[in-house]
Amino acid sequence: MSRQVSDYLSEINDHIFLPGLQREFVWNPRQIEELFDSLIRDYPIGAVTEWRVRAANINDYNSYNFLQMYVADDYRPPDSVLAEYDLYNQEIEDEEPEILIIDGQQRLNSLYIGVEGEIAVYNGGRGQPSDQLQYWEGRRLCVDLFGHPEYDRDDTAGDYGFEFRSTGKFGGTDDTGYSMTGDTRHLWMPVGELWNGGGEAATGNSTVLEGRALSEVVDRYVDTAELRADNETRYQLRSISMAVARDITSNVLQDDLETDSTSKDRSEIPEIFTRLNMEGSDPKPYQLLLSKLMSYWPYAEEESKRINPREVIQGWIDEFKQRFPQYEQEIDRNLFLRYTAYLVGTDLLRSNLSSIDEDRMDEMRERWLFDEPVVAGRRFEWFRTSLEKAFQTVIESGIRSSVMNTMPIFALLGVFYYQNPDAEVSDANRESVFQFIARALLLNKYYQVLTYGKCRNWMRYLRKWEPAPNEPIVFPGEELFESENISPSAEDIRRVVANARYESSPGKPVFTDTDVTAVLGLIEESYTQSMSDSIGDYSVDHIYPKSKEETVSEAVGETVDLDRIGNLQLLPHEMNEEIKRDQWPHDWLDDLGDAEAERICRINQYPDTEPTPENAQAFIQAREEQITDYLLDRYVK
Repeated sequence: MSRQVSDYLSEINDHIFLPGLQREFVWNPRQIEELFDSLIRDYPIGAVTEWRVRAANINDYNSYNFLQMYVADDYRPPDSVLAEYDLYNQEIEDEEPEILIIDGQQRLNSLYIGVEGEIAVYNGGRGQPSDQLQYWEGRRLCVDLFGHPEYDRDDTAGDYGFEFRSTGKFGGTDDTGYSMTGDTRHLWMPVGELWNGGGEAATGNSTVLEGRALSEVVDRYVDTAELRADNETRYQLRSISMAVARDITSNVLQDDLETDSTSKDRSEIPEIFTRLNMEGSDPKPYQLLLSKLMSYWPYAEEESKRINPREVIQGWIDEFKQRFPQYEQEIDRNLFLRYTAYLVGTDLLRSNLSSIDEDRMDEMRERWLFDEPVVAGRRFEWFRTSLEKAFQTVIESGIRSSVMNTMPIFALLGVFYYQNPDAEVSDANRESVFQFIARALLLNKYYQVLTYGKCRNWMRYLRKWEPAPNEPIVFPGEELFESENISPSAEDIRRVVANARYESSPGKPVFTDTDVTAVLGLIEESYTQSMSDSIGDYSVDHIYPKSKEETVSEAVGETVDLDRIGNLQLLPHEMNEEIKRDQWPHDWLDDLGDAEAERICRINQYPDTEPTPENAQAFIQAREEQITDYLLDRYVK
């Protein structure tokens, strides 16, 4: 059995939809481009499996639209982009599906976006605010009309080319149409122009353009291209363009997709879906867990226990991205589903998923619905609030995603707060978590401490852990390492001190470099000696100011690297900004007075070498040796 691509495109979001157990659309723009490239070359792309539900009870399933206007970026866009583009598939309300796709969603949705839709992407670069419209642009999938493998000209690509190109929408610049790369001519036309439903030649139902209608579209693009060429060249380029257009209509839009179908009852569909998707590496385990929950939770007999986990998690993702922009790109469904699994003592392993039966899914649902302590009188608030505390703790400790983007740590901390309702986001917890992450970073590069497997073991320990009675509840980071018998070696410490170097401007946020975080985080006296400061109130400071690097090198007589760990310390942000500023270290220490200067030098591991300009190289080297000795004495058993 087969069905043409054009048949699917004509019926998507009309008679053909997606079941709720399907995962979200995850293909990136490059994968969509490659799908069209595979089709035009007549490469196989796999089968599509349909679930025919026309005679089924509409209450037996949740149905969703395919994405057409898609936000293809991890950054959360401004509202003006969201007014046109979707982050996720939307549940349908008024339509009654005839067919739901249970395998092949990614391919069909890619075809739908490429022909009938667009994507929105963030183009602001690192550090620009993602909520500003000028840093976004709309793009359509385009084909290079001047690129065909059978036409070998010096001034054309000589092969097929598909790219998502900016249409000029929002902050983008229109780069469809004619362009040149070196001496190579390109003519980028949206693929949808060859589909009678998305272009100017629309005459009714969506169909593939053929014959005269096809020639008119291609001729218009070639004739209006601002290219310098004689009539003979234009004629040849028009011939290439027509060959490309015909290949798209015949090999892509009219390609026959292998199709299977089933009319099984809803109760059997989750198992069919799982078996189809377990055969390969797609989808990911968290997506399979969500499919299981979607096949069960929305249909509970008790109305109070009916939950659409897909919709709820999507709402959480939006909220957490807005509230915690420091980890915007890492906040996804994987995080919330891993946290859910941790709370019942399991993890997102394929080997575990088959054993997650209805009893285990009931247990997960109870974790979501747990409402004591009451937080705000809404559903799921304790589940949600505990994870919020995890984010607050890490962010207020100064840890940023460039240092630690391993999200299982957040799920782990969520378990800690969930299991311990009286635990607060206190200085003690921020410092404990900070030291825990610093030690993990020290070991991770060579021992892979920040892995899913290690977090899984720590999660199991946390679920059994009980705090000491009548004492503040503090995250047991030290105990977690002891439970796994993990400690750094002398070689580990020497290696990380030798490699620790600051690669970006110091200040807030505190930590953006892995090795610097590991070293300064383990010199805990430098941020625990003052009762008035939280770790989040500290900055990474250059002892010899970075602005004086040239003067320092002249005084020493050789180039001095002021970004080495030996020249980096932690200082309260206010002290750094208002007192030290860019003064020489010996000058500002003299201004502090003997007692305060002695304290600063002691807790930050200053050597005996006087920190004058001419002593900079010797001071930095001696301090690194002293830091190494301190860490060896503190952490090597």
